Amino acid sequence: MTPTPEEIHRFLADEFPAAAGVECVEVGSRHAVARWIHDPSGLRPGQLISGPTQFSLADTALYFAVFGAIGIESMAVTADLSIKFLRPAAGGDLLARADLLHVGRTRIYGEIHLWVEGDADTRVAHATGTYVRPPKRA
Repeated sequence: MTPTPEEIHRFLADEFPAAAGVECVEVGSRHAVARWIHDPSGLRPGQLISGPTQFSLADTALYFAVFGAIGIESMAVTADLSIKFLRPAAGGDLLARADLLHVGRTRIYGEIHLWVEGDADTRVAHATGTYVRPPKRA
């Protein structure tokens, strides 16, 4: 069953407080949208949203999409994530949409598009990644 954004927020608060500052905006059975709430500590010189901040949001959006596919599973882990920065990211909140391209028994593969709020047509980064599903317990 696909969790709600509120259920994901409760999970994060209880189990993964390091994800503070990121919220789940939307989740479906094969996608999710995550938001990084603008915070000056995530900016680099020039008031640009830093690469590590963008990378982290891409990873978290893919985590949320995995939850949409298999339910909230804390031990689903990133196997790989690759990001291409397309243009400087400046302005307000950063959003990321993760779409799952393959949901297998052991691996889940997806792509993530990132943009600054208010300009969804101008992508600032593109990422792809794989999550590994936890083994089923006997």
